Amino acid sequence: KEAGRVSGWQHTIMKPDASGDGMRTRWGIVGCGDVTERKSGPGLQAASGSEVHAVMRRDAAKAEDYAWRHGVAMWTADLDTLLACEQVDAVYLATPPGNRIDIANRIAAVGKPCYMEKPMARNFAESLQIAQIFSQARLPLFVAYYRRAYPRYQQVKALLENNELGELSSVQYLMRRRPQPANGWRHDVAVSGGGLFVDVGSHLLDLLDFLLGPLKDVKGTATRASSAPATAPEDVVVMNFTAGQAAAGCAIWNFRASDDFESLELVGDRARLVLPEPMNGSECIIEFADGSPSRRWAVPPPCPAVQQPLIQTVVDALQMGNPSLCLSTAESALRTAKCIDVVLEDFYGPRENDFWKDPSSWPVNTSCSEARDVDEQSRPNKA
Repeated sequence: KEAGRVSGWQHTIMKPDASGDGMRTRWGIVGCGDVTERKSGPGLQAASGSEVHAVMRRDAAKAEDYAWRHGVAMWTADLDTLLACEQVDAVYLATPPGNRIDIANRIAAVGKPCYMEKPMARNFAESLQIAQIFSQARLPLFVAYYRRAYPRYQQVKALLENNELGELSSVQYLMRRRPQPANGWRHDVAVSGGGLFVDVGSHLLDLLDFLLGPLKDVKGTATRASSAPATAPEDVVVMNFTAGQAAAGCAIWNFRASDDFESLELVGDRARLVLPEPMNGSECIIEFADGSPSRRWAVPPPCPAVQQPLIQTVVDALQMGNPSLCLSTAESALRTAKCIDVVLEDFYGPRENDFWKDPSSWPVNTSCSEARDVDEQSRPNKA
């Protein structure tokens, strides 16, 4: 292995390729859930100069099955075994957000870089703690906000930088989704830090950050169904913000709608850009203010592994010792974590503490309780 300090990083990340004509970064995957089956695992295998050497899952049988199906040399049910493996150069952390701090400490303790699933943690405070763990160890940390590397959004970014829309005046986003069964960790506030907005909505927040720069003047409100239990997370979120020089923005996520719909619209004084299904679609539409013929084209998501383009930038950054080669860093991910906290404070209260431990303190529950008290007091007394 090669070891040294490059751009402030202490790294041991490469070995000679078996063909003898290149270097490879060998990954260990911690957590082999659904996201690693299609979105990331195949991308780590297919990216140039990259391979998956080991996988870890607490269920040994599932770890072995994953390794067999994906052609991975080593599997284990023990985290320390994977981290101690000399053939593992870097770690992809794909566990749910609730247990990330402990694992991040253990990864940094063995001196290995990390590519981490989004969101980084349950709130900004935990995310900042994780970022500081790797910063203090002089180790790189990347976060899987992979849509930054989609060819579709690389083209949109170029349009904005070339001023083809003119000065932006407004940004509008709307997502409607039919309700899903409230099971799994994404609906468990103690594990995820919120509802589907935290898991799904964080992608859009990061994408806006990538396209428009850091969001400003962020405000938000969130609600949930009136029949929901006191531990239930938000399922409708509205966010207002400003971006760029003079653009006002509004974003709405409705996870208890009657239909499925999604659209992002950027309006400038020269043209309007419409992106149907911005998370998973491909179409781009520009309508010009001067009456010129509109333009319509499609740029499909990366296939078969949607994370592969971002993973390639991670591998390139590691092997070249240049963090600027990766599009999604801890620094950019922290801005998204901060936005999430601000938007959801109206629902959960201050999110810098362990708010998930005491749902009775959430403003959404205290306001509901106060509303019931007022309703009871307003009813006429029985004779």
